[in-house]
Formats: sequence, C-alpha cells, structure tokens
Amino acid sequence: MTVPALVVRIRPYRDSDLMAHILTPSLGKLSVIARHARGSRKRFPSSLDLFDRGNARLSVEKSGAISIKEFSPSHSLRWVRDDLDKLTLASLMCEAFDLIIQEDGEEAGSAELFEILDLSLNALDEAKRAKDCLRASYIALTALTKRAGIIDLSEAPPGSKALTKLMEAIENFCERPLITRSALQTLFSRAAKEG
Repeated sequence: MTVPALVVRIRPYRDSDLMAHILTPSLGKLSVIARHARGSRKRFPSSLDLFDRGNARLSVEKSGAISIKEFSPSHSLRWVRDDLDKLTLASLMCEAFDLIIQEDGEEAGSAELFEILDLSLNALDEAKRAKDCLRASYIALTALTKRAGIIDLSEAPPGSKALTKLMEAIENFCERPLITRSALQTLFSRAAKEG
C-alpha cells in the first residue's frame, strides 16, 4: 500500500535501519521501520529524514511490524533546512504532533491533522520574517491543541506569549518537557525587535 506521509520523528535503529513515526492522512500516525534505509539510495533517495513529505510504500512484516519499503519525496523544505530558527520551529511542530497524536490505527481527523502540519511546514519554509515563522508554528499548534481538547487559543492573537502558553499546555498534557522549547528564546527576542 502506498500512502502520502510526513516524517515527524526518526532515529537510527541497528546498523543500517531507521525507526520513524509518520503521519498519514488515511492511517493516522504509524511507527514504521525502514530496513537498510541508511544505505539504500534507490529505495530512499533522500535517505528518509525529519520533515520529509512524500509517498511511502508500506508493508506488514511477519512480526506484525509495519515497514517502509520505499519512500519517494514529493517536495523538500529547503529553507527550513538552511535556517536554524525555521529548523527549530519545524522540530517543535513535529515533536508536538508526535507527542499528542496517538498511534491507534485509523484516526478520525487524521487527514485534517496531516493537512494542518503539511501547510504549516510549507508556510514556515516560505516565511521571510521571524514573526511569520512564529505565526506558522502558532497556527499549527493552536489547531492541534484545540482538536485534542487540550486548550483553545484560536481567538488569542499570535505571538510569543500565546506560543509559550501553547507549549506549556502541551507539556502539562504530555507530562514531559518539549525538547525543542529551550532553543526558542532568541527567536522570540528577534521577532519582538521586528515590531
């Protein structure tokens, strides 16, 4: 089965494999293994990385684990990968989506969550100013937390205070700190100077 997928978490596994969490519009969030992904440029042309968006060919192994047999990227977030602020905010979005979305098969609304994250990552990639970058992250996290029933800040004006409140709500809900949160203070300062 081939499905559109967004990689929200990835880590090495054994010598040449990768473990990933992917978000799909039809199957929700899945934990998958990509066997020999760190060495196969034919099946994984972009080597399968965080924020990758494309089509994943999935299969179920004898053990019951879901594996990615092939991943064909559809587009790259070039500016996100070249800009530390954008990279941090994209990491924050993926971390939050990974923590909040449960992996329990087909999730109602998974297509909406997929679209929210995809559009927000693209908006972040195209943003020119720090404020626009923060706004893209704010919109994604607001939609995610509202949908999950954590907090509704959709009427609050976007800004560093509202984004901080969203991050605190996510941390309280997940009962653990967001790893990427500590890197945001300089970006908040830069956005405040933009006026």
